[in-house]
Amino acid sequence: MKKISILLLISLGLFAANEPLHIDLNIYTNKSFLNKTYKLKQSGEINTKVPSYITLKDIKYEIDKQCKIDNSSLSNILEETNSDLKELRAKKDKLINNMEILTVKNSLLKTFSLEKIDNFSKIDKISTYLTKNLVKNLSSITKLKKEIEEIDKKIKEKKWIKEKYKRLKISFTCKTKNYKLTLSYPQKNIKYTSFYNINANIHNKSLTIERKATLFYSGIENYNNINLNIYSYKYNQNVAPTHFYPIYLGGKREIMYAKSSIAMDNVPNENINNLETKFQELPTMSSFKIKNAKLKSGEKNLLNIDKEILNASFKTVIDAYGTNKAYLEASVKTKKDYNSAQTNYFLNQNPIASRYIKKIKKETITKLYFGENEHIQIKKELIKRLNKKTFFGDKEVSTKNWKFTIENKKDEATQISFIQRIPLSKDANIEIKAIEKPKANLKKPNGMIIWNFLLEANDTKKIIFGYEISNQK
Repeated sequence: MKKISILLLISLGLFAANEPLHIDLNIYTNKSFLNKTYKLKQSGEINTKVPSYITLKDIKYEIDKQCKIDNSSLSNILEETNSDLKELRAKKDKLINNMEILTVKNSLLKTFSLEKIDNFSKIDKISTYLTKNLVKNLSSITKLKKEIEEIDKKIKEKKWIKEKYKRLKISFTCKTKNYKLTLSYPQKNIKYTSFYNINANIHNKSLTIERKATLFYSGIENYNNINLNIYSYKYNQNVAPTHFYPIYLGGKREIMYAKSSIAMDNVPNENINNLETKFQELPTMSSFKIKNAKLKSGEKNLLNIDKEILNASFKTVIDAYGTNKAYLEASVKTKKDYNSAQTNYFLNQNPIASRYIKKIKKETITKLYFGENEHIQIKKELIKRLNKKTFFGDKEVSTKNWKFTIENKKDEATQISFIQRIPLSKDANIEIKAIEKPKANLKKPNGMIIWNFLLEANDTKKIIFGYEISNQK
């Protein structure tokens, strides 16, 4: 008996557990990798499932110097019944059991007799109790039957689905125990879609950017505690400038070859931390780590990645050169970079719009817009249109003037930027002169003219704008 125990202990010491110590999913903008980390004892074998498309050259290992991999092999493609079937059947069995319990309860309630009870008040109470519970149980049984029918449909759908995978076997030897081995391979069946929720709060002059994502996973295993490492750049992106070579005129240049540079194949494991989400600023990019996420094959997961609350300044911008309407503008400086992505806009938590946003660079003034400000009304009137020639006909002068009336129908003052556009001339014979009353605050070389002013509550402001075009023939 002692010999058996000793042999059992030795065998346990020789073989590492096939359950990983932790699992990480590295998500780049164009590719994903699954990393499984195992705690090694002294020597033994790891046996794990990998996707059917994986080859030995796809798998990369990271192991301590005190250990070595003796051999690694992949099986042919194997098949097994869909793993969800076990869970569905267990759920069905539980529902059937609950339904049987309720049926037995109803049978007992039906056998209860009121014949020997003389007190009418007691009869009434007992009768009410019996009726109430019978109806309640029958309702629960009906509900359970519907749930069982739905599960039967899912079982029928998944019954013929065969999961394809391979078996990876790794044998190793270490000088002592308690070392680690990490194996990494591409995970193709991942669909990661990032988006933002941006909420402007006018009352406290703030803007909140929530970084979110949907993660759809379809694979051969489900994970209850997986760490997600989300990177802001592409895997295998260009990492070096284009190779320099001289340009020769009047002859053929020598053909030059250079070995292409690519991004690193695997990213070192990050330190485990106690935070649910951790932002890390890398030397050139950024990353997020989400701990203990759950990934189930065939399900879409919503990830709350990051949240930044910023001070914002608000004003109303009027594009008098375009739609002639007022729009709410928020100006902010973010502390983090944000890649281009679909964005949902909210104003005081009320949905405004959903559109694609360009990349936002940190510590740079960014202007975001939150729809029309209907409290600011603009009226446009053409007050002058004149074309005339000089006496000798060598010069044509064209004049256009408009009057804009801006009205604030809100009970509080609003900062306004009124923007107009003056034509630009590339012909030295054509001269353009702006007409502006009052004078604009800013004139840009691209023809943009801006009036900045504070419009008091329930007040109006008039701006006359136009231009005179002189054409010297």
